[in-house]
Amino acid sequence: MSLTKPSPTFLKAMALMLVLSLAPLTIYILYNRTGGPESQKERTFQKKLRFVLMGADTSVDLGPYTEWEWETLCAFDANVSDTDMAAVLGFKYKDYDQLHWMPVARYWTLMFVGDERETNWGKHHPVNPIRIPRDDLANLKLPDGKKGVCVPRETARFVFQRGTAPIGESPITAEIRDIKATTSETIAAEPPQ
Repeated sequence: MSLTKPSPTFLKAMALMLVLSLAPLTIYILYNRTGGPESQKERTFQKKLRFVLMGADTSVDLGPYTEWEWETLCAFDANVSDTDMAAVLGFKYKDYDQLHWMPVARYWTLMFVGDERETNWGKHHPVNPIRIPRDDLANLKLPDGKKGVCVPRETARFVFQRGTAPIGESPITAEIRDIKATTSETIAAEPPQ
């Protein structure tokens, strides 16, 4: 019994089949282990946020750093379900399944939400979600027991503090605050004169 040598065409076809069979595995790993590729919008905003975090201020309005219109600023931790997100947003976010980084603990999410408007397919809230890497930019601080928080644009502030952290981790902790509510709480906490 003699073995025949495979032809070059057969070997090329087998190599192509091997590559194509690995594509679904590669896509699965890319989206479910790393959160998927970042969009140009995310990279641009993250770059601007990095400069904000390097500045002297510790409380900023993120409006000037965005290229899109929004009326509400929201922050969500990792592993927030679509039901929990809807409870915080006040509406069901129809593209929740596109937030591939939500199950990845290395990220948290900033969402810039526009006012509801009428479109060809019905009423719609424009939403710009941006993933924030914990190690590269900042950790998220939320009120105890909360999975997310939303604040109106006119009173929303991105507040952060610097601390110490091991090499490879961000020393910055950020939170979203409503400066109107914070001012009211401060006034209420002051004893009468």
